[in-house]
Amino acid sequence: MGGETCTVCSEAASKYKCPTCRAGYCSVKCFKLHKLEPCAPPDCSTPTVAPSKDPAFKQSEQGRIGGDDDEEKHRLTPSDLQKLDESAQVKGLLMNPNMRALLEAVRKDPNPVETIRALRQRPDFEELARALIGATDSTA
Repeated sequence: MGGETCTVCSEAASKYKCPTCRAGYCSVKCFKLHKLEPCAPPDCSTPTVAPSKDPAFKQSEQGRIGGDDDEEKHRLTPSDLQKLDESAQVKGLLMNPNMRALLEAVRKDPNPVETIRALRQRPDFEELARALIGATDSTA
């Protein structure tokens, strides 16, 4: 992790990062000590992933955000969904049970945009976001 020291014990090099606040820690013991104190995700102004084309999702989103027509241009097309379905990289990343749990948390969260912003700080989630964008990029 670039030689950073553990934010808990300040003795050893941090090998891991808190999934919530990204604070570095060196061991399970230090992580457990860190989790005794509440932490918050760092502020981030990263763009979010495109909403689903599922009609039920679209209807719930319209109720939540007012159904702005401008957002329609950011929705995935059937062709985009097909590309995602055929992407070996996306499928491989989604095989990870931890990644599926993160996506389920986003789906259930009353404020998914903020949750996605926080998750974009995680390297594994950012890798998925890049794979999703890469698979649907029309310039590729």
